[in-house]
Amino acid sequence: MSRRATFGELVAVYGLLLAIVWEAGGLAGRAPAVAKGLGIAVAAIVALSWWRNGVTLYALGLAPSRWGRGWSTAIGVSLLGALALAAGGIALGSAALDASRFAWLGDYALGIVCQQLLLQGFFAPGIARLASGLGPRRRDAVAIGAAAVAFAGLHAPNPALMAGVLCAGAFWLALFHRDHNLPAVLASHFLLGSAAMASLGPGPLLHLRVGAGALELLFR
Repeated sequence: MSRRATFGELVAVYGLLLAIVWEAGGLAGRAPAVAKGLGIAVAAIVALSWWRNGVTLYALGLAPSRWGRGWSTAIGVSLLGALALAAGGIALGSAALDASRFAWLGDYALGIVCQQLLLQGFFAPGIARLASGLGPRRRDAVAIGAAAVAFAGLHAPNPALMAGVLCAGAFWLALFHRDHNLPAVLASHFLLGSAAMASLGPGPLLHLRVGAGALELLFR
């Protein structure tokens, strides 16, 4: 596939995702039909891109032969991150283990899977194709960095969440690039997300809300 076509796909999907974030209000509890329609459009473009590029289960981190790799790094770094979040929450007086802090897990589990598939299986490799004229190391660094920044941008205008997602996204991308183990990345996402919500959720992280949902909380 040409670079122009790849660039067009990346821009189209990113624009649709931004529209979904703002139309659905993030985690604010709204899911209008228009957002669902936009989601179908995203799925169609990504599926067509994967078909054109011959994307394999290995490329998506879904090859069982890779599922034993990277767990020690994924869990170890995630636990350190969880401890740092807990320490911050305790210092700010916002840490708690109320059941309401974990309600998002059931509501947003599928969303996390879709996020990681798009991040590792669509945006990072697409950006890598655009940067194919660079050497392998620079290409991979550009792909990881740019994809992490794009991922953070989808969590606007929640500044604390954007900063956390930027760091976590870069880690997940680097881990996936090395091991191609999607379940390990998903486990890290669930662990860090749970720790963030329990430690800082109702305060700096604005209940993990993005788009219109975060905007409401910022200016209430």
